[in-house]
Amino acid sequence: MNADIPTQALVADIGGTNARFAIADLETLSLSDIRTFPTAEHATLADAMRAYLKDAPETVVHAGLAVAAPLRADTVQFTNAAWTFKQSTLAEEAGLKTAYVFNDFEAQAYALPVLSGDELHALRGGRAVENAPKVVLGPGTGLGVAGLVWSPSGWVPVPGEGGHQTFPAETERELALLERMRSGLERLSVERVLSGPGLADLYRAIAASYGFSDAELSPAKVEQLAVGGEDEMAVEALDFFVQWLGRFAGDMALAFGARGGVYLGGGIAPRILSRLEQDDFRGAFERKGRMSPYVAAIPIHVVVSDYPGLKGAAAGLRTKLANSG
Repeated sequence: MNADIPTQALVADIGGTNARFAIADLETLSLSDIRTFPTAEHATLADAMRAYLKDAPETVVHAGLAVAAPLRADTVQFTNAAWTFKQSTLAEEAGLKTAYVFNDFEAQAYALPVLSGDELHALRGGRAVENAPKVVLGPGTGLGVAGLVWSPSGWVPVPGEGGHQTFPAETERELALLERMRSGLERLSVERVLSGPGLADLYRAIAASYGFSDAELSPAKVEQLAVGGEDEMAVEALDFFVQWLGRFAGDMALAFGARGGVYLGGGIAPRILSRLEQDDFRGAFERKGRMSPYVAAIPIHVVVSDYPGLKGAAAGLRTKLANSG
């Protein structure tokens, strides 16, 4: 690493509900002083950054921030939070020299090459092809997708908004459920289905199909009842969710040519590992007609790291600072 670049830096992973901050060592990518603030506690992102830095054990001048928002222009609006900021003025407002901003799944992609073995849980599959493209996707509050491709200068993330594709149906039962979920909407995106809110909506659609019109459960409760086998409708909801996640992961593997591996991030996948290890997930992933042998060779890992967004923001910041020098 360039000797002129400070070793310590601020990193953040900011979603719709919480902003998680830490001090990162840019040589080792180790994290310290990890703290979480609800986004509602601060009027702006810069306010939250200053609140963290006020009590931080290290003086820092650089920041790398993973944000749950598309980065189409200088002004950034969070998808599921009230915060808005300008990339060009964020560093100055927070009292820093530089602040690099990454899409949250762009940061997840940056993290892939630097995650340790105990931060990844391997599912069944083939072996990764060295330096072949990778893809990371994950359901949580929303559904993120990003690719990672090799270049002469190292790994390069390819952020996108793949979660906002239109969701397809393959059977009459699926179509009937999706029509219930699409009620009142112009279209049904993949994110509307493969996310925490989507799982709750799916449970409600299944319950309505059996004549229970007032069935309301949180996503966490649907997961709990399904994994424990305590509610048949929750089990059915999670069965569909797992198969649809496998189908979408296979689609993204084809789209990115991800022979380097598919990685499942986000908040939900680590909590349903036992279901993802069953045959229906891998079967849906591989069921691609003439391209089935292609995807059958692709390994799948679940990201079980506690802080992949922070680690990815640190890796991305290290790359940006090295390239700027």
